Amino acid sequence: MSLTKTIKDIFAGIKANIPDVALSLKINNLNYDSRKVKPGGLFIAVRGFKVDGHNFLKDVEKSGAAAAVVEKIDEGLSIPQIKTDDTRRAMAYLAYNFYKPEIESLQLVGITGTNGKTTTSFLVRSMLEKAGLPSGLIGTIAYHYGSKQAAEAWNTTPESVDLCAMLYEMINNNQRACILEVSSHALSLHRVDGLKFKIGLFTNLSRDHLDFHKTEEEYFKAKARLFSLLSEDGAAVVNIDDEYGRRLLKQIEHPVYTFGLSKEADIKVRSWNMDISGMQLNILTPKGELDIQTKLISSFNIQNILSTVATGTALNLGLDVIKQGIENVESVPGRLQKYQVSPGILAVVDYAHSPDALEKALQALRQITKKRLITIFGCGGDRDKGKRPLMGRIAEKLADYIIITDDNPRTEDRGAIINDILKGISNPHKCEVIMNRREAIF
Repeated sequence: MSLTKTIKDIFAGIKANIPDVALSLKINNLNYDSRKVKPGGLFIAVRGFKVDGHNFLKDVEKSGAAAAVVEKIDEGLSIPQIKTDDTRRAMAYLAYNFYKPEIESLQLVGITGTNGKTTTSFLVRSMLEKAGLPSGLIGTIAYHYGSKQAAEAWNTTPESVDLCAMLYEMINNNQRACILEVSSHALSLHRVDGLKFKIGLFTNLSRDHLDFHKTEEEYFKAKARLFSLLSEDGAAVVNIDDEYGRRLLKQIEHPVYTFGLSKEADIKVRSWNMDISGMQLNILTPKGELDIQTKLISSFNIQNILSTVATGTALNLGLDVIKQGIENVESVPGRLQKYQVSPGILAVVDYAHSPDALEKALQALRQITKKRLITIFGCGGDRDKGKRPLMGRIAEKLADYIIITDDNPRTEDRGAIINDILKGISNPHKCEVIMNRREAIF
């Protein structure tokens, strides 16, 4: 289904200097990437970290753009230019206006936190599907929107123009809800501004992305922004075991459903057992007790399951629906994903990319390991360097043997990254370095 809207409609509620000649212009697409501009489109010139969209206005004009949104007027341009103070921030509201009212009918569940977002998003989606709410999912692994095959994710939370287009596709494919992993980058860069979330879910917070946020406090403030985007009838779901979760409780003005191992939690686990095949949980909720048998393992998956039960409770779903939805998820790609290599040998793949995530993954595997626990890991380049020795120290403490290898070095020297990890390891005889990841896994 194609859309066409006037500039006047798209800029409703947005502060901008719109030339009279542009007000009645009809726009059929929005874009922030000059290479993707189509005739009749509105180009939004955003100042990125490496590239400034204002440098490509001439190219956009040649491509047939109807108008451009800018922070600085280019006198040599013949198409109308609409000036606003912050094009990045305006872009989110422009995208929302362009795709409403359709996308306003979606129930949005936003999940933020350092760890657990992806697993929780899969659990919540399964639960909503069982409740008769066909749901899209946008997150770290892939984008599921509509009947198309899932698209590989390029960001945990895509730019606002791409995000709203995906939400519109969900509506066109008769989906009624969307589970959205909301990253701290997305919140800081205004990618979800304008959206209204039925549920905002906070999993936890620990050291991560300090290359971007600089301090853990700024990282927390970015995460907390999600709860200012709740709809009037929205609710928050918060991990009461987490110190930042407890801080968040004091800031939220909507109904809050807490979860955790704490006795004070609204949704809490009374008892649980775990072995290599999975876990059995007895969970207490305001609606009664819930027994769940799951193939997922680890204490942090208990938290993910509790957060899902709390979300279902906030949405007033039945306990039977919550139970079926959770038990239907047998594994999540790259999240403690188990492979039985041969009798007595289990390989497990996990996305852990922060000290806290690595520690929790190894602690979980320690509980089910009868013999040796061998850990293969690396750290990404051009990211927080301070966490590398911390992850080395954690691996040395919890694993019997360590193989350090490449992650994604990006533009950074591979050897320098590995040397940073080695600074956290005191016993060199307990580890070896195999830079080639394929060889290291083999």
